[in-house]
Amino acid sequence: MTIPDATTLSDSFGRCALAWMLAVCVGIGLAPNADAQTRGEGMAHTGCGAPSSPSRPRIGLALGGGGARGIAHLSVLRMLEQQRVPIDCIAGTSMGALVGGLYASGMSVDDMEQLLASSDWKQLFDDSLSRPERSFRRKQDDRDGLATVGVGISRTSLKLSPGMLQGQRILAMFENSTLRASAVTDFDRLHIPFRAVATDLNSGHAVVLDHGSLALAMRASMSLPGIFQPVEIEGRVLLDGGLVNQVPIDVVRAMGADVVIAVDVGTPMANLQGDASLLDVVSQISGMMTTGNTRRQLDTLGSADILITPDLGTDVKTGDFTKVAIALEIGERAAEGARARIAELAVPDRDYEKHLEARPSLPGSAPVVEFVRVENHTRYADEVLLAGLKILVGEPLDTARIERELLRAYSMGTLSSVTYEVTTEDGRTGVLIQARPKPQGPNYLQLGLTLNTDFEGSFESNLRAAVLFAPLTPYGAEARVTVAVGSEPGLKGELYFPLDAGNRNLLYGRIEYENPNIHVFDRQGRNTSTYDVRAGGLTMKAAREFGNHGALSIGVQRMRGKARVEVGDPANQGFDFDQGEAFVSLAIDRLDSLYFPRDGYYGQLGYTASREALGSDSQFNQMDVDALFAASFGNHALQLGASYHTTLSGELPIQSRYRLGGRARLSGYRLNELTGQHYALVLAGYSYQLASFMGRSALLGGTLEYGNAWERRQDMALDDGVFNASVYAGFDSWLGPMLLGIGWRERGSGILFLEVGRPF
Repeated sequence: MTIPDATTLSDSFGRCALAWMLAVCVGIGLAPNADAQTRGEGMAHTGCGAPSSPSRPRIGLALGGGGARGIAHLSVLRMLEQQRVPIDCIAGTSMGALVGGLYASGMSVDDMEQLLASSDWKQLFDDSLSRPERSFRRKQDDRDGLATVGVGISRTSLKLSPGMLQGQRILAMFENSTLRASAVTDFDRLHIPFRAVATDLNSGHAVVLDHGSLALAMRASMSLPGIFQPVEIEGRVLLDGGLVNQVPIDVVRAMGADVVIAVDVGTPMANLQGDASLLDVVSQISGMMTTGNTRRQLDTLGSADILITPDLGTDVKTGDFTKVAIALEIGERAAEGARARIAELAVPDRDYEKHLEARPSLPGSAPVVEFVRVENHTRYADEVLLAGLKILVGEPLDTARIERELLRAYSMGTLSSVTYEVTTEDGRTGVLIQARPKPQGPNYLQLGLTLNTDFEGSFESNLRAAVLFAPLTPYGAEARVTVAVGSEPGLKGELYFPLDAGNRNLLYGRIEYENPNIHVFDRQGRNTSTYDVRAGGLTMKAAREFGNHGALSIGVQRMRGKARVEVGDPANQGFDFDQGEAFVSLAIDRLDSLYFPRDGYYGQLGYTASREALGSDSQFNQMDVDALFAASFGNHALQLGASYHTTLSGELPIQSRYRLGGRARLSGYRLNELTGQHYALVLAGYSYQLASFMGRSALLGGTLEYGNAWERRQDMALDDGVFNASVYAGFDSWLGPMLLGIGWRERGSGILFLEVGRPF
């Protein structure tokens, strides 16, 4: 079994995963280890087949699992080629299944080395899409401060995601890499006969995969329990094969091999002391299962067989996919040590060439598509999954395009996977699109947290919990109910209703109750009074989305509420209010993070008209313009932004006034300390990324801002702004940004602030 370490998922993630895996692994590890061969009805199977020369034995290769340690397999393959040793069949587990499957599909050792060295393994082991790739709808979750946490809600219970990762990206890589063999469903008819070993979750037995989708078989063999979601093939739920058969010697022998070359790249047991931690003990138990079944397999090797064990030690750990050169060097030393034994199996050049020529030939280019078929296990219409997916019948398959467009469907956030494979039906070659929903759906739990304090008596916090219902219609309608508790409690229900399969045109409705606090400060920054505002109302809009880039919206809002003095002079009058507004807005969002942007851009242009005819007790017109650009240079990133918000006519009531204060909004002021009918500011920011954990940044940063708020538009002047600055340390957590910083303003004192859950 291969467990990612710090390089791939970080030590803390790996250790948490180990604790989650314990219950699964122990149960499977204690089950009887019985091989179960999966074969298709009516298929002819030859296994290792007959050797090209009657005078030589059939040679089989057993490649063990070990994560990045399995890169050493390539050096062994290269040595076998150099020595002219014919390989008649291959069986692999986990990383051994990846290397063995690619080699069996006809990929050269050099091409495999290039693939493994150039692949972004951090991204492959991370299913989350970069923010620019996500749908515009899912980007709005950031503005709502909500994160989907992998938990579903049914009428009677909570449902947990069966794996932290769905394996969408890594399966796409397998599909593309094995494209030349994608139409081959009998693994005996590959360039080299092949088997992948997985573990049946329900029986604990080994499952030997010998037909079907080669890419899916490789993915099933690498399904790390608790990390990758299990793979379902022909009714079996499959996990990583290393749980029960780390080095599949018996499998390759059952294929007909007379001589087995076994390569063991597994991680040896740790040397623990009596004060070992619980997590270390859990890791050791997991290792016991792997080394135990490995030992049983190695004990079956005979005198004619060859065992190669690269001395990887701690130089290359399971998650060290960036150490390709080191793994290859250690593998080369191990292969060199077995050179004499390997040479005994060599054949003359002429016989070796004859052996290569006898192998089945596979297409060397992308297949021509003759049909497209959808295998849809979701509640979405086929048209939604295929929207934008232009697979041209009669043309060669464009793999780059199809993978890019399938990500669009995956970006909806409610699919476990949406993949493709090339298949042959009735002698015709076509593309099969497969889509599966997340097993914990269709009701998803989302959480969010907002907190801010200046450590001088001002403290506000809100915890939000939401249930997302998706999809409600074949076109992907969604509903969400959000409850907020804390300083500003609230309740909100939303409906997102697409009108077409491409989700370009849509209707949106929201009904809500909110209980915000409005703080009033004096010129010295003292909170002189706080209004407790209670309001409820309805928002409706129609929108046109432009892919995942942005949207144009037009709508109306109707709110009714009251404000009462909660803190301050009781002589201040409370008031009731009615709001009736029409609005139009255009937004473009290509930022990589809404909280700590390093790349991309954001722009928003909005116009609001408040009218008595819409039920408002005040009339005014507003225009709002915001822009933000970010660019990174290694670990460094710069941000440039500007905002201009103005009341074109009328006067804003207290609940609608513009408010400034906090990081990137004049940091030397407390949150919402500065108010006005108009405001403008420009900012420059800098951040340095200290580390990245699962695509989320820990960083140090700072901002320099210039701007102000005004009561009259004619008073807005370039020389009437106030310089502000801040420095902060932050982490882009799953519940929103967490940062601690200090803000200063021109002719003012410094402010220490802690903020959680606010966008940049």
